[in-house]
Amino acid sequence: MTPLRVLESARAVVRIVGRAAAVHAYEVGALASTAARAPRCFVGGGFEPASSLSPHTKAHAAPTARPVLLVHGFGGTKSSWSVIAQALSDRGIRVDTITYSPLGNSVEQLADQLVATVQRTLSETGADKVHLVGHSLGGVVIAQAIAGVGLVGLVDTVITLGSPCGGSPWAGLLPFGDLLRALRPGSPLLRRLASAPVPDGVRWLAVTAALDIIVPGPRSVPAHADVETITVDGIGHLGMLISRRVVDYIVAALPAHGSPAAAQPHMRRLPTAAGQAATAS
Repeated sequence: MTPLRVLESARAVVRIVGRAAAVHAYEVGALASTAARAPRCFVGGGFEPASSLSPHTKAHAAPTARPVLLVHGFGGTKSSWSVIAQALSDRGIRVDTITYSPLGNSVEQLADQLVATVQRTLSETGADKVHLVGHSLGGVVIAQAIAGVGLVGLVDTVITLGSPCGGSPWAGLLPFGDLLRALRPGSPLLRRLASAPVPDGVRWLAVTAALDIIVPGPRSVPAHADVETITVDGIGHLGMLISRRVVDYIVAALPAHGSPAAAQPHMRRLPTAAGQAATAS
């Protein structure tokens, strides 16, 4: 290898490491912010349905448009969804965010409350089905909910973002009882969900972040063969909630009426913004 080629390779490595370091720095800061809010997040009981930021959009949306319910992750709040909720509302889709306390709840309890919220939302809107989007723990709650009979025929599309379908290595380090024990790799709950097929008529899309250190790599990919998986470069676990690439993908995947033609199950990668610019040039 020539000295010039060695230098170019070294520069490429430095750029990659630098981008990864910047992403992880953001993740650490966001996690610290979440920890600072933890006392408020952990106080209280079960689900609290909360409206999104665009009541004007709701008032003018078609009454039979399929609404979207957003379920945040461990320690999250309804504000975690601000960017995604606004983007969906701007497209005329009714959006509700569902918040809960991680203390005193199990995945099964939260799933039961999600089922009740879906049924209530459909009754209020007159829609035939809902779309469900879950980040991290929220995706596992959704998986538990649709594994039962309460949502049969009521769900169109499920999108999970960095959800620990294969467990999280961090779940065994935090003392938060049943909820986090269920997220440990190989837990009885995760094994049971892995063996439960995707219900008929439900399209499931899994988004995983290439730099996710909370739910790394394939741990955020459900075991079902008929799940479409998207890997996003250049972001981490929390960054996917504000990533324009992820937001655009979600908006495109959730039409107001019905699902687009179901894609063949596959895995593909959404490039980094830098990669997209390079491709365009």
